[in-house]
Amino acid sequence: MELRDRIIQEASILFFSKGIKSMTMSDIANELGISKRTLYEVFRDKEELLDNCVTTHLEKANTEMEAIATNSENVIDSLMRIYAKHLREVQNVSKTVIHDLKKYHKPIYEKIECRQKEGMGFFAPLFKRGIEQGLIREDANIEIMLWLLKSQFKALMDDEYIPTDKYSTDEFIRVIILNFIRGMATPAGNEKVDSIVETLNNNR
Repeated sequence: MELRDRIIQEASILFFSKGIKSMTMSDIANELGISKRTLYEVFRDKEELLDNCVTTHLEKANTEMEAIATNSENVIDSLMRIYAKHLREVQNVSKTVIHDLKKYHKPIYEKIECRQKEGMGFFAPLFKRGIEQGLIREDANIEIMLWLLKSQFKALMDDEYIPTDKYSTDEFIRVIILNFIRGMATPAGNEKVDSIVETLNNNR
């Protein structure tokens, strides 16, 4: 692995798990076992490094979603796997990350917002395919579903909205996934949901 890629990979873990403001370039260099001078030879400052970490993360997430959609048996399976993957990743992200991005790195935060908005376009054809397959209701409003999907993803990153002191992230994941997908699914689609849930419960 090239040094640049290694720095991005390991700095991403540090930023997302420990927060952005708390991590200095010196901290990152020490964690990687390289000199601060070497780090600055690759990235001119923390802002450039963070920007590369975020961009790489977003691109990887999009690639993984496309792979899941391609390799899933049906649209319901795709939605449940994508939804579960995204929501579980929230558990590995420090709650201070969003706050730090909004307050100290607004251009990068705005880039994330823009990329997420564009990314929602990935789900529109998925929902339409589900309607064609008879697994998603024909009367489902795709635009509203996309808005709800984005809102739920954002809410899970904000402690002000999610009472994580009372309920675990896993509990939220289960309720959100099942209620959201069951609400848009046809009877045939809900049979697929039941089958997937039963398989998951048997594999615990």
